[in-house]
Amino acid sequence: MKRIMLISLFICLIVIINPLVLSCTVFHVSNEEFCFGGNNEDYNIEDTFIYFYPSTNTSYAKVIVGYSGLYKIQGGMNEKGVFWDGLAAPYLEIKNSTEKPYFNGHIIDYILDTCETCQDALDILSQYNMKIFERSQILIGDKYGDSFIIEGDIILQKSEYYQVATNFYLSQYPNPPYPCWRYNTALLLFQNNPLENLSVEFCASVLNAVHQEGAYPTQYSTVYDLKNGLIYLYYYHNYHTVKMFNLTEETKSGYHSYSIPGLFKQDSQRPLQPTIPSGPNSGTIHRAYTYNSVTTDPEKDPVYYLFDWGDESEETWLGPFESGETCQVDHTWITEGNYHVRVKAKEIHGLESNWSDILEISMPRSKPHITLLEEHFPYLLHLFSFL
Repeated sequence: MKRIMLISLFICLIVIINPLVLSCTVFHVSNEEFCFGGNNEDYNIEDTFIYFYPSTNTSYAKVIVGYSGLYKIQGGMNEKGVFWDGLAAPYLEIKNSTEKPYFNGHIIDYILDTCETCQDALDILSQYNMKIFERSQILIGDKYGDSFIIEGDIILQKSEYYQVATNFYLSQYPNPPYPCWRYNTALLLFQNNPLENLSVEFCASVLNAVHQEGAYPTQYSTVYDLKNGLIYLYYYHNYHTVKMFNLTEETKSGYHSYSIPGLFKQDSQRPLQPTIPSGPNSGTIHRAYTYNSVTTDPEKDPVYYLFDWGDESEETWLGPFESGETCQVDHTWITEGNYHVRVKAKEIHGLESNWSDILEISMPRSKPHITLLEEHFPYLLHLFSFL
């Protein structure tokens, strides 16, 4: 049993404090009519999923969003309107719960399984050692308007109609200026928004204002309607296209999941057919030749190129290149013959173009090696012509 608890604790530590949430933003906001949870998931892994779990005798129906494998659980909501999401944070020493036992499993996922309110979640958390949160913080909210942030074993209760968390500890920065532009931006938007003007669209506009691009872009965003059990899903910091799910309806189909990039592929456009490879159409074997091709992506996404050299050499995606940027690559043929060379492209979300037109290439046999005797034979023949 001790071994199982240690393994479970290790897995829980990996799942909760892994660096896959380097710059995420999480909030809970409510008025008398609405109650929403929202988050941006910022990282450079594109393999994201949304999972639906039906209720059992011991657990509520729930949705979780994240990656695959150990990093599967990054946030979610249950049928009772309890939601959570987490953020990586600097090390924070645990002081107040070190004498308590460790929870055997993923304690936050267990909260989704069993809790109807924030108070239920606090009752569970109060029983266990909080060391698993020494490098992370979690925001938990419910449909009744309550929420709180876990900072190690420090609990910060919601005091306004909104509560926001980014990647610093509010307990260490109780007053402005705050050391995170995303937190300051979200805070300003909530402060300037009339309490009655609360909607899914407003929540999405906040997430848009704090989204990330560059090396660690916002891979997906979620707005949870906690009172109605609805999930609004946005992909790759595009807030003009949304997928809406009803938790009750989805879980009628049993456990299932969707690839988030796959859900949005039908709303994306593939790159245009690349230009026919340009370069020499004949040459000799064992010599490198340079070829170019270019394409554009309708949504200006970066693209990769794949050349088919017609000679059974290994095909490797090259890139990424900016949309409209020429790809240049060298290739060497080692066997004489005629070859058909073509190229295709794919954008960063996996949508592939058609193959380009074919460039026909001829690689004759390389010039044979001439021996010294063969090179001077005509001269010798002239020299001894009298024979």
